[in-house]
Amino acid sequence: MSPEQENEDLAAKAAAAVRQVIAEAQERAADIVRDAEAKAASVREQAEAEAAQVRERAEGDARAQIEAAKRALDELGGTLAAAATSALPKSASESQPDESEQDPEPEPEGEPEPPAAPEAPISPPAPAANGDDAAERLAAMKLAVEGKDRAAIEAELSERFGSGDRSALLDDVLSRATR
Repeated sequence: MSPEQENEDLAAKAAAAVRQVIAEAQERAADIVRDAEAKAASVREQAEAEAAQVRERAEGDARAQIEAAKRALDELGGTLAAAATSALPKSASESQPDESEQDPEPEPEGEPEPPAAPEAPISPPAPAANGDDAAERLAAMKLAVEGKDRAAIEAELSERFGSGDRSALLDDVLSRATR
């Protein structure tokens, strides 16, 4: 073999070795990219699953708290209604019969009762002091939980309890209802 042929043969072997090294490097780089993409997909899926669980737990907790608040408001409303009913004079509570209380038999006519002493007129409630605004606060909280805005709540309170400055009460109730 001539020296030129040996040089060409040596160059061909070197070129083949370089091509082999480059092909192996490209294959290894492709493997690294595939592994990295697979790990990234796995991490993303795991993070999304954990986020979904956290979101579901938070929504469940929020629903439970809302239901508990509604039950508490309903219980307080029932207690307040019972207290108001028991506080009314007997003749005032009798003049508004419950729909479920229907007396099918007329009362027997006997001797008419002597007229009772006239009742004192019911005066409007005194201004709220030392926690006497509990009924207003309860009504305002219930309206806030139902999603009413400040103006609607204030209008409802004025209608039920008369006019007055309720800005501090509304600030407090609305700040608590939005938590």
